[in-house]
Amino acid sequence: MGGHARAAVFLGDGTYEVREFPIPAPPAGGAVLKVEAVGMCGSDVMQFHGQSHVPGEASPVIPGHEIVGRLIDVTPEAAANWGVAEGDRVCVDEIVKCGRCASCLAGGTGLCANLQLYGYTMGPDHDGGLWGGYGEYLRLLPNTHVMKAPDGLTAAELTVFEPLANALNWVTSVRVGPGDVVVVQGPGHQGLLCAAAALACGASQVIVTGTGADSLRLKTATALGAHEVIDIEAEDVVTRVGELTGGRMASVVMDLTPVTASVRTALDLTGMAGARIALAGLKHFTPVDGLLTDLITLKNINVQGCAGSTPGSMEQAVRLLADRPEIARTMAGTHVSLDTIEHGIALLERRAAGEDAVHVSLVHAG
Repeated sequence: MGGHARAAVFLGDGTYEVREFPIPAPPAGGAVLKVEAVGMCGSDVMQFHGQSHVPGEASPVIPGHEIVGRLIDVTPEAAANWGVAEGDRVCVDEIVKCGRCASCLAGGTGLCANLQLYGYTMGPDHDGGLWGGYGEYLRLLPNTHVMKAPDGLTAAELTVFEPLANALNWVTSVRVGPGDVVVVQGPGHQGLLCAAAALACGASQVIVTGTGADSLRLKTATALGAHEVIDIEAEDVVTRVGELTGGRMASVVMDLTPVTASVRTALDLTGMAGARIALAGLKHFTPVDGLLTDLITLKNINVQGCAGSTPGSMEQAVRLLADRPEIARTMAGTHVSLDTIEHGIALLERRAAGEDAVHVSLVHAG
């Protein structure tokens, strides 16, 4: 194909470089994607600072795992196996399993021995270098799971498919359904999409909590359909949830905050007899002080760790965006470019003076 592509390389020390790479050829049985947009995530910020949290994570790295783009060079094998053609816009699952190790052959319930993740595990010196969505092009391995994107949404809007897939996996893991009162703690883009996922699963009441600094995010929660929002700095959250639920309290609490205090609060927000708590917000390995485990026992609470998506939840997320494109439009947020990545990072770290965003997408030039 020839030519060069730009990509941002995170050096793992709070700095990055924009480098040029040759536009690659597809790997055997794979394809090349022209990346149109990639969602920026809190885990990208961790990579920016050199904090590893997935197996085999590379540093330096071209990050970016919420990837949407158009296929421009597709091998016949990929076209047949994926059901796609050149020119198709697709959403890319970042998780690539080998399909041949003991875990994969047993049904994939364990950790693939040869796991690769776009934006994480293959560095800029690995086989052409372009393995993350912060690059203008991306090599796609033959075992990649790609999904045709629905019409009517921009590439930047579609990038929420990946965190929505996480959210749908998590609400399924804690069995959200009709009759459930769901409290979502933490209205970042992942928490907001957990609220949307809970509503899609038929939750009877969805309540989203945040702080005084979360005004935009709480307004977005309401726009997504949340029944109530609570500023925990202005009201006692436990008392208010009790009032809103007629004393029933929550049957499901989803904790998406980065602070440990929310774990203790989650226990107080649950009702008796079989409530479920989903722990999905990373606390940067900080211990939870004052955790009363007797509450877990006496309330018979099921505490579920939640990380990542499944192929099924990826497919479900893309279908949901096709059926309810207003989710993606409501979450559209702010766009940056390769030349303004620092602003995107500042938004994610919540240090952009006077500005907030419910989601940040890096949009590549056409």
